[in-house]
This record gives sequence, structure tokens and C-alpha cells, in this order.
Amino acid sequence: MLDVACGSGEFCELAAARGAQVSGIDAAAGLVELARRRLPEADLRVGPIERLPWREESFDLVTGFSAFQFAADFVAALTAAGRATRRGGRVAICNWGRIEDRQVHAIFAPLRDVEPPPPQATSPYDPPPIGEPAVLEELARRAGLAPERADEVEVPYEFPDRPTLERALLDFAPILRIGPEVAERVVRTTVEADAEPFRRSDGSYRFENRFRYLIAVVP
Repeated sequence: MLDVACGSGEFCELAAARGAQVSGIDAAAGLVELARRRLPEADLRVGPIERLPWREESFDLVTGFSAFQFAADFVAALTAAGRATRRGGRVAICNWGRIEDRQVHAIFAPLRDVEPPPPQATSPYDPPPIGEPAVLEELARRAGLAPERADEVEVPYEFPDRPTLERALLDFAPILRIGPEVAERVVRTTVEADAEPFRRSDGSYRFENRFRYLIAVVP
């Protein structure tokens, strides 16, 4: 199994515990180093997900959890995943569903509002609306894959208290290239106002969300 954008290796660890021979790739060297600490025997590499450094038909399964939407080209990344998968194998994708089905958007949107503009790209890329029904299936077909099953799954986000929620938002800010002073101000305001409807009587927070997934077969 290959996990695309494996991050710090949580899914690789889960799959290995169930008997899979796991590999992973991520563009963030620091996260791959954390994954290697979890799984020192696994084949974990640093690199872009559009150009996978493995031979064709190396895997029975390639997975991508909130991964392919960060590629420079979604279809190119899916095509690479398909090439790395044996004929009859599966490519499994899971990402955010529709924006109206993400309560957690209420607390992440204020940070996105102060995100600085990205560096000028030589070829601007407009990501597809992957949370909408039938979009993942169409992208998979364009990548030469055969959609097998698609659906949605409930993925609630829970935080036990306000400090934990604030820490999670502050940890997200550097990904958006937001400086610490701005992030602290926005996070404080966000938790006081936007997160309040989701606070429970015990001081914890719960946000209901839906993710959309697709399992496709390599013909």
C-alpha cells in the first residue's frame, strides 16, 4: 500500500498494524521524518505526488486522504497514482465534502480571510470543486481510473476545551503563511465569536462535517 501525502504516518501505521506492507510520500520532509519514527522499516520518501518515484504497478492500493487537492494538478496526481497501482488494484481518495456540510469552516474561514496572496504562479491552477457530488468520479475517469464506489462519511471534529481549539487554529496558521501576531488576534476573535455556537455545556466544542470519498479501480 502507498499513502500519498502520508504526513506523519498515522494511516501507514494503521495499515501496517493490519498486515500491510506500507510505503508513503509527502512533500514535507519534517512530516516524513516523524513518519519514519513511527515506522522505521517502511519505505517513506519526500517528493511531489504528481511524480511518484516507484515503478509502475508497484502497489495493490494507493490512498490519498485530503491529499490530491493540494497537487499542482489533481488529474496528473491521480494519473500517477493509477500508474503505481497494479491492474485490478484500487485508488482510494477521501477529501472534504461540500462547504455547506462543514461546520468547522466557521472557524477556519476567518484565518483564510487574512491569508496573504500566493506567489505569482507561471501557470495558475484552479482546483476543481471536489466536494461536490460526481466531481471525484469525473476526475478519476479523466485519469484513466474506473470509479467503483463513492459516498460521504460523517467526520466530526471535537476539541475538549478552548485552549486546545485555539492551539489547533494557531498550528494551522503557518500553513496559510500567516504571521503569529495576526494569527493570535484572529484566533482569539474567532473562538470568542464564531466558535461559540459549537461550544457544549461542558466547555468542549463539536463541529459536524462530511467528507466525500471515492474508490476507483485500475482497469
